[in-house]
Amino acid sequence: MTTGPPLTPHAALGWLRSLSVDLEAIAILDASGALLAGDLGLTPDDDGVLAARSERFAVVVRPGPQALLLLVGVDLRAAVDALEAG
Repeated sequence: MTTGPPLTPHAALGWLRSLSVDLEAIAILDASGALLAGDLGLTPDDDGVLAARSERFAVVVRPGPQALLLLVGVDLRAAVDALEAG
C-alpha cells in the first residue's frame, strides 16, 4: 500500500471526519499524550475507542453505532502513517 502526502494534525482530523459520518469524537495526540487537534480529553485508554499509534502520534476515535469498525481501523492506520510522513 502506498501512502499519500503527509498530513498535519488538523488535516488528519478533517480527513477522518470526511471519511465517516458516524465518528462521535476524534483526537490527534503527540507521543506524550498532549492534544494536537480534536476533542479534548479523548485518550487511547478510554472505553469504547479505537486507536492507532506510532512513535510520534496517536489517533483516537469514539465511533458511533453506525460506524464500520474495520474500515475505521484502516483509516486510523492510514492517518497515523500520513502524520509520520510529515
